[in-house]
Amino acid sequence: MPRYDDSVAYASNWRVVLLADAGFGVVGALVGLVILATVHVVMGAMLASAGLVYLFPVVRRARHWAALRREAGL
Repeated sequence: MPRYDDSVAYASNWRVVLLADAGFGVVGALVGLVILATVHVVMGAMLASAGLVYLFPVVRRARHWAALRREAGL
């Protein structure tokens, strides 16, 4: 079952978790750009845009977790 709580925000490796999550979006965008340039324009554009859109919640989560850590004095 997926977890939706913010307990990982208080972990010592919270930045690593966010970096791994952001890396997934960046790799998706880069693979999409490669496909766009070499194989198929529409599929590459769709994958690249999906990778970039994936990054928006990651940024929002990073700001939220940073605020939680600040409030907790960490």
